[in-house]
Parts: sequence; structure tokens; C-alpha cells
Amino acid sequence: MRFAILTIFLFSVICQEVQSQPEQPASDSLSSYFTFDDPSPLSCLITWLPPVFIQHGIEMKSFIRSRAFRNIRKVYGDRKSIDAIYIHAMQLTDNNTAVALFLSTISTFDHRTVGFKIPLMNLFFPLSNESEEEFDRRLRHLPVRLYDDTPPEGDRDKLQHFFGSAFLTVLFESAHPAVRIGDFIEVGEDAVIVGGVDDIRDRRTNRLGSRFGRAVLDDNHRLPSEFFRIPAEKNSMPDTLDHGGK
Repeated sequence: MRFAILTIFLFSVICQEVQSQPEQPASDSLSSYFTFDDPSPLSCLITWLPPVFIQHGIEMKSFIRSRAFRNIRKVYGDRKSIDAIYIHAMQLTDNNTAVALFLSTISTFDHRTVGFKIPLMNLFFPLSNESEEEFDRRLRHLPVRLYDDTPPEGDRDKLQHFFGSAFLTVLFESAHPAVRIGDFIEVGEDAVIVGGVDDIRDRRTNRLGSRFGRAVLDDNHRLPSEFFRIPAEKNSMPDTLDHGGK
């Protein structure tokens, strides 16, 4: 009963907040996608409700497929466009950092399905409810030039590692579980996942994501692009965790 009353109260707060916000003109510049909002108190709690969470996931994928995001990449470059993904997720969730990071993770998946190796056969599970056309468009729009040493085929698969590791770090309020889980997945990926390999660059990205996660625990207005700018030679040595394992 108390939960129902709290839910109704939160919905009323959000509805009033939405109604009080003026509509943004269509001519707004792309710079609006790099501005954090200042939401009303407690409004971020509503984003945990499953219907709202699912809707935000759909909206995040739609944003990456949009012409606006394509133009953001063209004008600001790939690293800066990663900031736009995180900031848009924060805008949708009223600065709920954990949910924003999780939405950023699922909206940057670069596979429609994941396959598991089991005896005598491979078993596949869907990772997206997008149509094939929608998925292909989102995939084409994902940033690819993330590092100074990005290979010719690009690094779009690293985004899910970065945001996923940041999410786990915020969830556990520690970098160690995120890094350990990431390492466990990398070790088992070659043996369990169809087409999976143990990639040292994935591990590097996991650690940079955990650094970002630690940073947003203190200030959730930090930007992902700050962490991809670390020189490549430092990124190649990912095994140290500072800040006392925080």
C-alpha cells in the first residue's frame, strides 16, 4: 500500500514537471544535446518503474538512429558524440546515473543476437527488439573512432564494454566487481560465446569504463570523452585500480 501511494505521488510529480516544461523549438542547435538538466527532487526514482524504463530504452535507440545524432558525430566527432549518448540518457532519467549508464549500455549493443555454444548445437538469444532495418541504421550511427589506436574496422563494439563497466562500478560503488566481471566474461567468451574472443582491448575499455564509473560517483556530470583521451600507451596497461578500489 505504501509503495502504491509513493508510486502515485512520484507520477504526479513527474506529470507536473513535464507540463511545466516549455516545448523546445525544432531549430535548437546541436549544443543542446551536451547540456545536463536540473530535474526536480526525487523525479529520478520514477525511471526504475519497468514501463518507464522500457520506454526510455526505446527512446535511446531511436536517438542514436536519428539524424540529429548523425549530425552530432559529423560536427563534433565520435568521442564527443559518446558524451551525447550519456547526457541524453541522463536527461531521460532525470539524472539517475545508474539507469542512465545501463540505458547507454543496451543502446550501444552491436549485435542483434548472442549465441551460446552448447554440446551439439549453438543457442541464440535476441538482444534487441528492433527491426533489422532499425538495428542496421543504429549500428551505422554508432561512434567508431574512440582511441588514437582504433583499427581500420573501428571500435563501435567497445561502447557496450565502456558503459557496462561504468554501470557495474556505480551499482557496486566499487571498480573491483566491474573489472572482475569483465575479465571473467573475456576469459569465458572464447569458450562459451559464438564468435567470441578474449580481447585485450576489451579489457582495456572495461577498465576505462570503471574509471568513468568511479568519477561519476563523485560527479555525475563528468563526460565519457575525458576517459577515452588517455594516451594509448597508458591504455595498454589496464591492470591497476587506484582510489583504494573505489
